[in-house]
Amino acid sequence: MYVASSISSIWNFHRENISCEGVMKRYALLYDHVIFNRRGVGIGPGEMASSLGECVSMLINSGETLSDRKSLGKNKAFCNIFVDCWDLVSDVNQFESDVHTVVDESVNNRIGDFCHQEIRRINGLDDDSYAYNIDDVKELYGDLSTDLGINQLLLREGVELVPSYAPIVGRALSNEYSHQGIECHNLFNSDILVPDFDALSWDEIIDLRSDKYIHAFRKVVFDLARSNPDVNEALVNKVQSDLWKLVSESKPNILKTFLTGFLGNLPSPTILNPIGIGSLIKDTYKENKLNNNYGHVFFIQGIRGSES
Repeated sequence: MYVASSISSIWNFHRENISCEGVMKRYALLYDHVIFNRRGVGIGPGEMASSLGECVSMLINSGETLSDRKSLGKNKAFCNIFVDCWDLVSDVNQFESDVHTVVDESVNNRIGDFCHQEIRRINGLDDDSYAYNIDDVKELYGDLSTDLGINQLLLREGVELVPSYAPIVGRALSNEYSHQGIECHNLFNSDILVPDFDALSWDEIIDLRSDKYIHAFRKVVFDLARSNPDVNEALVNKVQSDLWKLVSESKPNILKTFLTGFLGNLPSPTILNPIGIGSLIKDTYKENKLNNNYGHVFFIQGIRGSES
C-alpha cells in the first residue's frame, strides 16, 4: 500500500501548523512506501539534493543548518521508505502536464474560490475585499490542485494508493468523501494510546516498520478509516474494547493479575494501558490468534515500549 507526497502536500500540512516530519513518521508506519513527486526540486549531481531521500529529509527535518536538514538522507533505511513518483509512471512529461487538468473543472473552480477566501481570512480582510497579493492565491491554488492531481493520476496509473491530505484540502472541498483519504496526521494525536508519538526517532520508526504485528495494525487502521472520519478516536475505542476482550478470554489467573496490576494505573478513565499486557497474555495464545485478533494492540504496545 502506498501514499503520495510532494512539496505541495508538505506545504499544505505546513499551512495548518501540522508537523510535516510527524506526518511522514505516520506514513512510514501505515504504508509500505511513500511515493514522492519530485516536482519543483532538483535531485542529482550538482542539484540541491543528491538523492530522493536527501530531498525529503531536507524538506521535513528541522535541523538548524542545511547539512543537518539533509542528514536523514544518509540513512539507507530512511531513504528506502520513499519511491520516486517518476519511476512509477509511464510518461513523466505527460504525467506532470496532466497534474492540473486531471482535476475536474468544477473542483478547480471551487478551489479557486476557496483560495481567495482563505487569503482574505489570513490577512483579516472582508469577504469582498481584494486588498491582497494575487500571487498568494495562485500559490495556494497551485499546491491544492497539485496535491489532488498527483493522487488522482497515480490512481489512474493503477497504483495501490490510499490518499492522505492536509485538512486545508478538506476545507477547500467541504470535506467531500471523494476527495478524502485517511487523516494520518490525526493518528496518535492524543496521549491516550501513545503519549508523545512525534518524539519517536526515525531509528525507532524504522525498527517498528519491521515489527511482526505491523500488518495487523495497518489492517485495523484502514478498516476503521472506511467508516470513521476520526480514525484516531475509532482506534482508541477499538483498542479499549479489544483489551477487555483479550483479558476476559485469557486464563482466570492472568485476568486477576492484569486487573490487579493495571486497573489502578490507567492513562485515562476511558482506556486500559496496553503496556505489560503482552507479557501476561502472549504465553496463553497461539501466535496466529494473537496476530489475527490482537496484533494491533501489541503493535501499539511496541510503540509505547519504544518511548520508555
